Amino acid sequence: MAAVALPPAKPPSISSTTMTTTTTTTATAADGTTTTTLIASAAGGTTAITTTTTIKTTSAADGTTTITTTTITTTAPPTTSAVATTTVSSLGQDQLVEIFLRLPNLPALIRAALTCRSWLGAVRSSPSFRRLFRVLHRTPPIGLFLNIDGAATPSFVPLRRSDPEVTAALRRGDFFLTSLPVKAGTLTTWGVMDCRDGYILLWNKLDRPSVDKPSVAVVNPMTWAVDIIPLPGNVKAGKRRNFAFLGFHLLCSDEKPSSFGVVCVCGDKLRVRLAVFSSETWDWVVHPWVEIYGRKNLKFGSGTLVDGSVYWPFHGEGRMIRIDTATMDITSVDLPPQVTVEGCNFMAGETKDAQLCIVYASDDFALHVWTRGVDGDGIEIWMPQKTIGLSEIDRITMDLEGDLEVVQVRSGCVYLSTTCMTPVGTFRCWFFSLSLETMELELLVEGCFDGGACPYIMAWPPCLVGDDGSIGHEVEGSQ
Repeated sequence: MAAVALPPAKPPSISSTTMTTTTTTTATAADGTTTTTLIASAAGGTTAITTTTTIKTTSAADGTTTITTTTITTTAPPTTSAVATTTVSSLGQDQLVEIFLRLPNLPALIRAALTCRSWLGAVRSSPSFRRLFRVLHRTPPIGLFLNIDGAATPSFVPLRRSDPEVTAALRRGDFFLTSLPVKAGTLTTWGVMDCRDGYILLWNKLDRPSVDKPSVAVVNPMTWAVDIIPLPGNVKAGKRRNFAFLGFHLLCSDEKPSSFGVVCVCGDKLRVRLAVFSSETWDWVVHPWVEIYGRKNLKFGSGTLVDGSVYWPFHGEGRMIRIDTATMDITSVDLPPQVTVEGCNFMAGETKDAQLCIVYASDDFALHVWTRGVDGDGIEIWMPQKTIGLSEIDRITMDLEGDLEVVQVRSGCVYLSTTCMTPVGTFRCWFFSLSLETMELELLVEGCFDGGACPYIMAWPPCLVGDDGSIGHEVEGSQ
């Protein structure tokens, strides 16, 4: 366990009967060191106390993290200084969470919190701190799961290799999905359907419904946990022609990281039904068929889960349906008139503020963004927000012709792909991310894959969540 130097209990204080003025300044150096200076002066300038606290986080090659806190207190006149260490118990919870908010990312917070019981308890007992940490430290993907034609399992491409905290987390996890079962003598092709809050949802695309019992798999590569979940046999009851499994989604919560749900969306001739699985009851609830009306069927694999509702577009129609997974209410939502549903050129999603939005890729390589709002009469409408030109993609792909696909829109980040035919007759795919807030476009990966990819974002581990304030287990090195 890494050695940790901590600040002294309390700096000298000016008597409460003396009028004082206090000035606090905070500065962060390029190496991540944070320095906070507090100056308290008595009336008339007869006494001044200056307290400077420096917090530095360093990561070693073996993955350990050292948090060093140094406090220097100066009183003038006369001037004295002291550098001291103290015990963990002298830090209050408010002080601890202020320090933790300055850590660079979730892996650093995990390592710091597991240093001792009091530090872990400060994180576990404060939902407000966890919410604020998520807002201040938006977790970028640590890798991508790519669907490769003919491969038994998706391929994982790590991102941000220069981050030692992320690298250490990847080394401990099962990101090659070696724990997935493979049936002897049968062909298996697990395809990624969803990634959310540290879980991956996969479907064996070669399951034959007439022979095999179709199933999905939920994998947590950080913990090596694998759950194979057979689909409910009665989900097809009462079906008409053109029955199909349209897609699957994960239901997860940051505050309940040890449990999950799976939403299975099925369709037949102009009807839809949902089956919802809960890991807490280990059972499916199959809901009745609902007429959706219209001229076309729903598009396979095109749904999006946003704030507990599934949004699913139709083939060639300017609308989609919204399915509330809590109430099972199904409503029709018209698309903006500019949106022409072709291929994978648009996707519903959420902004950084968790607001419902639509992102549409037009033929001229521009992205158009709408958010859901209310007009003066209280009617829900799509409100245009911005149009973003993507000529930079043409430069990266060397002006090769290809369609732009909107793959996913999560937390204000749009994930895009484009697949082009090269001069030698091979297909090549580029996968990008675009921040709707900063307009920064980033190439994440390029290569020979079918364009299907799911960003993997690290989730809060169960050991950091516990609203009752309990620790839940002993921590090595606890005080």
